[in-house]
Amino acid sequence: MYVKSSRAAQRLATLDPSGTVFAEFTALANKHGAVNLGQGFPALPVPKFITDAATAAVSGNGLLHQYTRSEGHIRLAKALATYYTAKLGRRALDPLSEILTCAGASEAIHCAMQAFINSGDEVIIMQPFYDCYEPSVRFAGGVPVFTSLRPPPPNDDDGRPAAEKTSRDWEFDIEEIRGKCRRGVTKMIVVNNPHNPIGKVFTRAELEQIADVAREFDLLVLADEVYETLSFAEAPFVKFATLPGMYDRTITVGSLGKMLGITGWKIGWCLAPAPLTRAIWLIHQYVPFCVATPLQEAAAVCLEHAITASPTYFADTAKQYARLRDRLHAHLAAAGMRPTLPEGGYFILADTSNVNVDKAATTKTGGGHGHDGDDDKDDERRDYAVCRELTEHALVTAIPPSAFYSAENKADLAAAGRLARFAFCKNEEMLDDAGAKLKAYFKKG
Repeated sequence: MYVKSSRAAQRLATLDPSGTVFAEFTALANKHGAVNLGQGFPALPVPKFITDAATAAVSGNGLLHQYTRSEGHIRLAKALATYYTAKLGRRALDPLSEILTCAGASEAIHCAMQAFINSGDEVIIMQPFYDCYEPSVRFAGGVPVFTSLRPPPPNDDDGRPAAEKTSRDWEFDIEEIRGKCRRGVTKMIVVNNPHNPIGKVFTRAELEQIADVAREFDLLVLADEVYETLSFAEAPFVKFATLPGMYDRTITVGSLGKMLGITGWKIGWCLAPAPLTRAIWLIHQYVPFCVATPLQEAAAVCLEHAITASPTYFADTAKQYARLRDRLHAHLAAAGMRPTLPEGGYFILADTSNVNVDKAATTKTGGGHGHDGDDDKDDERRDYAVCRELTEHALVTAIPPSAFYSAENKADLAAAGRLARFAFCKNEEMLDDAGAKLKAYFKKG
């Protein structure tokens, strides 16, 4: 039971008082002792060079325990500039004016919206979407405008076996996006690549279509590329800012947590032309002021190591995650759940049509994403009931994808209702345990 304060600002009315969908299902997983494949944090050994860097950063120079430069610890800014200069294939980036470190990618997104979105400005968001986009736009007084990435047919209706479906089969309609843009009103489009929760890695042709729309309507592009190092071999990754004419209008967001598998460090960054980065910093300086100094120092050491001493680190890590992806994909398929093979990221979406649920009998623990704070809406959503059923009775926790949709489009919500999102950024023992539990659950019928 959550008590709402009568003193709360009106903007909180769009948020669920029970918290995000992750808070609900993590609590439910803990209550039932379920294997938690819901929240996307790695459950894998942390490499020694990372723990050594953290230990050294808090054990030596006493100044590393004090505030650092607000725009970003200089050593980390230089390491990021070195890394991205090679990726962008253009002139050397200026670490002091084109890089801004933030308290995680979510803070970078929040500050970017505050910096560029005026009251009434519209922002194009593709759904399903990472759940901080919508509130970040609304907090800035903006209006989120939703367009959809749509899944392939759930079975063999298109003549292809379900086992062959991949995240690439999720497609957007560029004319739908163009039709939702309004000159002088639409300010920005968000492009999440590789995509959470789908795992789609956009092709160059797809990104060029979006770039054409950005050029036509003079849009800023927020390129959320936090999973860029986890793009698997079958799907080459293209940075949006490398497309012709796009660097000057693109804010690239990255994450150390996703890059090195250390989400608890909460270090993210923005990469953009100096005028854009400066605008975001003007907001950032009044939010955290700066990111934890010793962690930024350690992050710099880790990046330097990955770039120079261990140049295959990111490729090797992507191969490791691809093996974990394949392992969980096989377990879900063996359970009859028809998973879609992701091309990148941490997650697999699986069709749950074989799960029979009595929604009325399903325990309700909270509101999930909420969108409008109405708990009753979740009772209308099959995927919430399925994920509670799997947590309580199969003892495996997944996340309902309708949490990543606007409530506006009932057809897309219905499509999400047959899916569940499972994280494969876990150790093999956890994935195998989840697979065994799912098999046992479906065997019992």
